Amino acid sequence: MEGVAYEAERRPGYCRHVPDPKPPKMLFGCMPSEAVRIAAERAEQAVDGAGKKLRFDALVFLGGVASFPVKWDQIRKSEVEKKRLRVWLTCMVGFLKQHYGARLCYILLHLDESYPHIHWGAVPELQVDRQMKFSTLHPGRAAYERARSAGRDNSTGRSAYKQAMREWQDKVHLAAYAPVGIARVGPRRQRLSVSEHKARQQADAALARTLAAEQTLKAEWRKEIRAELTAEFADELAHWKQHCADLNTRLAAADREISELRARLTELECQRPTPEGNAR
Repeated sequence: MEGVAYEAERRPGYCRHVPDPKPPKMLFGCMPSEAVRIAAERAEQAVDGAGKKLRFDALVFLGGVASFPVKWDQIRKSEVEKKRLRVWLTCMVGFLKQHYGARLCYILLHLDESYPHIHWGAVPELQVDRQMKFSTLHPGRAAYERARSAGRDNSTGRSAYKQAMREWQDKVHLAAYAPVGIARVGPRRQRLSVSEHKARQQADAALARTLAAEQTLKAEWRKEIRAELTAEFADELAHWKQHCADLNTRLAAADREISELRARLTELECQRPTPEGNAR
C-alpha cells in the first residue's frame, strides 16, 4: 500500500519511470499516504469471517487509475482539448464520489507523464462485526462472492467477476468518456478499418453532442419548472397575504365595536337606579 501511495505522491525513489516528477494536483480528499495509514489502522482492529485477526496480505485498500487519451502537449495547444479534459475530470470525480461514497479517500491528477491520468484510493469501512469487506469497494469481488455463496463453482464465480467488471467499465465510459466523445474500445480490439474507426469516432462525437444537449435541455426544463413553481407560489402567497390583511381589518373593526359596546355598557350601568331610587 505504501508503494502505491508514495508513487502517487511522487516521493523520491518511488517514481523512477518519470523523468521529471512533479507534485500531483489533489482533486479530492486526503493524501494517499494518509489513506494508507487509515487502512492499516483499521486492518489492525479488523477480523476475518471466522473472527480471527486479518492475514498480513488481506485486501484492505483499493487503488485505481483512469487515463485521458490525449497527450499533454496536444492539450496545452488546444482550447477544445482543455475543455474536454475539464469535462472528463469533472465527470470522473463525480462518478467516483457517487460510486464509493464515504469510502473514497482521495483523487489526484498527475501532470508529469505523457497522458493526463488520475489516481484514486478507497478503504473499506470497519463494520460493527469488525470486518473490512473489500467486496463493498470492488464490484467484481462482490459478484464472485455472491456466486460462491449461492453454491456455484469457482469457474462460475470467475465468470461473474469478469461480467461485473465489464459492466463497471461500461458505467465509467457512460459517465465520463462518452460525454467527451471517447469510444468504449479502440480499433484494434474491434478489428475496424481506418474508415470504420473514423465513422465510429464520428458516431461517438455525435453521442457526446446529444448527451450535452440533453443536459442543457434538462437544465432549461429545471429552470422553467422552478420559475413556474415560483410564480405559482408567489400568486398563492399574495392571495393569502391579502386574505390575512382582510382578516386583520375585520378583526380591528370587531375590536373597535367591542370597545364601543363595553363603553356603552359602562354608561348604562352608571345610569341604572339604585335601591334608594337614585341613579348610580
